[in-house]
Amino acid sequence: MMGATMQLARVHGPGDVRLDTVAIPEPGPGEAVVRVAACGICGSDLGYIAQGSLGGGPLSEPLAIGHEFAGDVVAVGANVEGVAPGMRVAVNPDDGYIGGGAPEGAMGDFILVRQARIGSTLYPLADHVDYGEAALAEPLSVALHGLRLTDVQPHHKVAVLGAGPIGLCAVAMLRHLGCKDIAIFDRVDTRLERATALGAGLAVNTAQESISDALCRFHGEGDRFGARFAETDVFVDCVGVEAVLQEVIQIAKYKAKIAVIALYKKPATLDLFKLMANEILITGSIADDRKPEFAEALEMVARGEQDLTPMISHRIDFSQFTEALAIARDAEKSAKVMLTFNQEPA
Repeated sequence: MMGATMQLARVHGPGDVRLDTVAIPEPGPGEAVVRVAACGICGSDLGYIAQGSLGGGPLSEPLAIGHEFAGDVVAVGANVEGVAPGMRVAVNPDDGYIGGGAPEGAMGDFILVRQARIGSTLYPLADHVDYGEAALAEPLSVALHGLRLTDVQPHHKVAVLGAGPIGLCAVAMLRHLGCKDIAIFDRVDTRLERATALGAGLAVNTAQESISDALCRFHGEGDRFGARFAETDVFVDCVGVEAVLQEVIQIAKYKAKIAVIALYKKPATLDLFKLMANEILITGSIADDRKPEFAEALEMVARGEQDLTPMISHRIDFSQFTEALAIARDAEKSAKVMLTFNQEPA
């Protein structure tokens, strides 16, 4: 591949994402090159494009995007153990900040994986595992990491706030953990339908019924100090809307837990008296150290434990990159949009 080139999606400024022609990487010591087969479009990718940065100041150099991916190892550098060309893998992007500040991003035909180690950055895939579903290990492990930090148990009654891709992943991983009393809330009916297909027992459009009323109806209700509460044990915030979090704190019962997995772009005002009086626990989760959860999510996918097809709304060839981004931005049309490489559009 010496001297050959490829296209790589990179952000150059606010609203300015381009397919740049770059050299196909060659591996150095401790590195591997993976031919990308599938890469999911994440909300953070869309955010980087919109704001033209990682969230700080202007870019000093173009930002490569794409961090939810799987593919085939095509080249291996010196001092890499247990990895060989032809190996099918999913990649945990954390160690190298792939698609999140590193020069490497997975929205291109090939990617250099630094610190190439089995069980750390590279996770082998059995031949029967679909590349697109393997790429879901990244968002699935984001959800699972937040649930583990909040110590979710099978008997817990859970409410998921937001039925976007991470909310859908939360439903899948709650089912994986054995939870059955799962409610989910959104304002997009098509996403709520996907959540129901994944195992949510109650899916409510908040334009038609409030979170509080729906949870009291589904999980039961009680009274503490003259105030109504829902019998919900855990709230999983995958929406990042201040008003929703405020409502949750008002309806939360004594010792309820809130897992914040959503991205809040500005400070939120919360009723800290209510938080104190009911001993509510709020846990934040950035999923920056989730190797065990990444492996667990991938094992779940490989076993076929759940039907994950409702999660992937579109598979679109990389040659239609611009169209794929437009669909991913449309909440009515899409859930997880999966870019595919070296194959016909689906």
